[in-house]
Formats: sequence, structure tokens, C-alpha cells
Amino acid sequence: MGGIVRSYSEDDPVGPLLKEITQEAINLFEGSAGHSGPSQFTDEEAARETLGTSGTVASGRMSISFALEMMRRHFGSDVFNHTGTVDLRFLRPVRPGDSITFTGEVSSTSREANGLKVNVKIEVRNQRGDTTAAGTGSAIVPNAFLPPED
Repeated sequence: MGGIVRSYSEDDPVGPLLKEITQEAINLFEGSAGHSGPSQFTDEEAARETLGTSGTVASGRMSISFALEMMRRHFGSDVFNHTGTVDLRFLRPVRPGDSITFTGEVSSTSREANGLKVNVKIEVRNQRGDTTAAGTGSAIVPNAFLPPED
């Protein structure tokens, strides 16, 4: 299990990860989740009826998957796939045509028996600078991936 040895400190940046949201990407995402048929995510008429919006929106699950991707890229699959978490609150709809940027910042670290728990504050903004989602993520970095203690 050879990984890159890293240290983690408060305020360290995580990300950014930029995603262009298209209707095609939304449709593919919904289809891959086994959702078929019109919904507020794939059909403008259904979005008008369900949400009262003029167009479709991307599901929150899509934002969560991108936040997971950002965290996985930062911590590496070996670490994040075993111990990673993401918890987001959705504040504004994400629509086709939006560019959304995921950023994170290490908010705290704490020693655990098997490593270091790294907590991350996550923010998602669209191209207008509006926050579309915010939350937290974490990963427990095994001792083998950390520099030796002094």
C-alpha cells in the first residue's frame, strides 16, 4: 500500500474542482442511477410542475458525487475510499449551463488510533459566485501515509 506521505494543517486548501453542468450530463447521471422517465432533473415540464422552475435542475446527488471526487483526488483513493465522508447542504439549485466550483479547506485534524482524522469545510459556488452547497467532509489518513511524529 504505497502512498504519498503528506502532512495536513488547518487552512490547507482542498481542490478546486470545476464542473460544467450540461443537460446531457444530468441525463447521463440520472440514467446511471437507474432513474428513467421524466423528472425535475430531465424534463422541463416535470420541473415546472414539481418545482415551479422554468427549467430542469441537477440533483443534489450530482453535487455530492463531485464533492466526493474532489476529496478522493486530494486524499487518494487508497485513503478516501476506505474512510472518506461528505455531507452537503443544498442552498441553491444548480442548472444546465452552470459552472460550479468545489473548494475545500482543512478545518481541523485529530489523532485517531489508526491515523489522523482530517476534517474539511466544503463550499460549492456557481459562475455568479452564489453558494449552491456547503458542508463538510473528512478522511482518516492511516499512519503509513503520515510523516513520522517528532
